Amino acid sequence: MITPLTRVTLKAFLAAVCALEESLPDAVQAEIRTVGQTGEYGRLDAIARNCPQLTPTYIQARKALNRPSQERNKGGDFPPDDTPDPLNTETDNLARNIDNLKDMQELLDAIEREMRGTEADGPEVPEKIERILGAEDCFAIARELFPYRPLA
Repeated sequence: MITPLTRVTLKAFLAAVCALEESLPDAVQAEIRTVGQTGEYGRLDAIARNCPQLTPTYIQARKALNRPSQERNKGGDFPPDDTPDPLNTETDNLARNIDNLKDMQELLDAIEREMRGTEADGPEVPEKIERILGAEDCFAIARELFPYRPLA
């Protein structure tokens, strides 16, 4: 059975693989194939966090997946106080590149649709995702199945 945490790990891992610019080292590929064969999808978290090519995008994807639960019930009872502080002469730089996050969200949505479309709430992982995890080069198959081109 795929737990909700395993689903998040699986989606974030796939998003990180799709966002790569080149294939992973052979040793990492072998670990991923082992996970695909054994179905121990929880191990993907350790693989992503220990692989420098995957870590930044994996963490970004996990944050994007966790955002709705973090925003739940925030500020409902206490509206923000926008009164300026007369003693503070500095301004905060709140500018962010939201285009990159938007593209990541679109990728995560595509992965979610694939998982939901095959009733992945049950004990099975969709065939496309199993194919990625079992491939010799998971990057090539992931990019073929979930075409994602990160912004430069």
